[in-house]
Amino acid sequence: MVATPGAWAFRANLAPLVTPETQSDPLLEAQTEIRDLRAAIGEMRAALEQLETEKQQVVQQLSSDAALDAGHLRETIAAMREQLEAVQHEKQRALQQGSADSHNEIQQLILTIHNLREEMEHLREEHAAELQHLRREARDADRVLQDTIRTLREQLEASRVH
Repeated sequence: MVATPGAWAFRANLAPLVTPETQSDPLLEAQTEIRDLRAAIGEMRAALEQLETEKQQVVQQLSSDAALDAGHLRETIAAMREQLEAVQHEKQRALQQGSADSHNEIQQLILTIHNLREEMEHLREEHAAELQHLRREARDADRVLQDTIRTLREQLEASRVH
């Protein structure tokens, strides 16, 4: 016969009612055992139901915890994605700004080169004109000197002939 702690308590309550004559009655013993078994089954059912309830609570708690964790992970992923997008946006903006700055600098350098070429060409033309002017003046001075020499020679020869 299987007896649970509740069945023993039940039997202990019945002990004063059982007389020596009823102890030997197999029917009474069978009925007592059936009552004990039914009580044990009831207690086992209650314990099983309690375990099932606790199990469901644990499952619900774990599901709730998992849902919260998943929610936190989604929020973390979203925050990280936003940060990554912000970094990429800043990187793209910096790249565009750098490109624009480089383009502006190149344009300024091209303009400076153009201006320097024009200035150099202007200086070359001025130098060529000045050089031509100096050559002309030198030729003119040379001609004047040649003419002066010739005039002086003629005068010298004319004075020697007279």
